[in-house]
Amino acid sequence: MKGLKNIFVVLALGLGLTAASANAGTGSGAEAFEKLKSLVGHWETGKTNMDKATLDLELTSGGTAVLEKFHMVQDGKPVEMTTLYYLDGDQIKLTHYCMAGNQPTMKGTYAPEAKTLTFELVSISNLKNADAGYMHHATYTFLDNDHFKTTWTFRKDQKDAFTEDVVYVRTK
Repeated sequence: MKGLKNIFVVLALGLGLTAASANAGTGSGAEAFEKLKSLVGHWETGKTNMDKATLDLELTSGGTAVLEKFHMVQDGKPVEMTTLYYLDGDQIKLTHYCMAGNQPTMKGTYAPEAKTLTFELVSISNLKNADAGYMHHATYTFLDNDHFKTTWTFRKDQKDAFTEDVVYVRTK
């Protein structure tokens, strides 16, 4: 009986260490949300493969959400999109209100040592059909207090169609 108890203790310790090592290097959703809150302000694109764009981030809903407003002019027409970042328990999430007319929701994983916050698709509303286009992946890389990079991947026809890499510079 004592030998069986020792086996259970060893197994419990092993499972605890495995769980701890699986979470090592991964920040919490709350930590990621605080990092996003540090971006509150007005941003403009640096050198990029796209036309000049602005990004405004603000705290809303009593500080429980970060609202991002993207704006640019392309071919003489305004392009605007909104993304809302929030905590769902201890999970950081976003809902992106896309000019494609759909709203992907993604959950994030924060890697503080790499200074990256990576979002993966969880669900999407208003998708016309399986081949319609939508954003399905986003990565934020925190370069320093006045620069960050976003990489958004657009999926169409059930495969990656293009990726937008943009570096933003804080202007205020």
